[in-house]
Amino acid sequence: MDDTIILKHRPVGELAGIITTFIQFKRSLGYVYRTEEGILYRFSVFSLDYTVGYREVTLELIESWLALRKNETANNQRTRGLVVLQMLDFASNHGYTVHFPVMLKKIHVPKYIPYIFSEKELKLFFYACDHVQPYPGTLRHHVIPILFRLIFSCGLRASEAANLKCSDVDFTGDIITIRGAKNDSERIIPLSESMAKSIKQFHNRYHVIDNYSEYFFKGKYRSKLNRHRIYQWFRICLEAAGINHLGKGKGPRLHDLRYPNLNKIQTFRGDN
Repeated sequence: MDDTIILKHRPVGELAGIITTFIQFKRSLGYVYRTEEGILYRFSVFSLDYTVGYREVTLELIESWLALRKNETANNQRTRGLVVLQMLDFASNHGYTVHFPVMLKKIHVPKYIPYIFSEKELKLFFYACDHVQPYPGTLRHHVIPILFRLIFSCGLRASEAANLKCSDVDFTGDIITIRGAKNDSERIIPLSESMAKSIKQFHNRYHVIDNYSEYFFKGKYRSKLNRHRIYQWFRICLEAAGINHLGKGKGPRLHDLRYPNLNKIQTFRGDN
């Protein structure tokens, strides 16, 4: 096993060596591989309950891992399954005997139909954003109006907005750079004139010192904001706007704000 690789969760058992080598290989290609590292660690712990011979992975172990668990979503089942199958394919090309199922059962993932906000709903939503009540220890009543307009106008994911740093905002060119996006890609997004002005005003007010490594948006007591907190704020604003959440898998989801659609309004002022 290569001890030079930095792992938050170091694999255990007979498969620890090949899992570590695989993670090192993926990172050498530029992948961050943090979530996948956790999945592979859990697989290594899972494998301790099964007989794993020297450089051999049994069919029983693989089928047990791929099986749908109680209260598990199809998306989660597919994600953890694909990560482990990729690792096992890598192992089979590096001297391991892997007893893959003869026919891998296709995991059915329900297709989600995006929720398209009407112009009226968007106005109500952003009006609610503009009138969020202050909360002790946070600046949410100042962050939320800018944050959700940025997500909406630039098509950001919640995690991308949470990870945005001051150094990622170019006030000269009116652009933001999204780093470590999906598939570890990077993309540059232009800001509209009104969005650029709002972002600059927010920066000048809450980032007095030019600390470029600082996160642009902060959570409670200036801790790092995360996507779960953003989603909680999204639900608060939905309720305040009188927009019903239709239940799990039916939306509206925060992700639905990202979808380009014909009813995007030119101005996002909730009091218009």
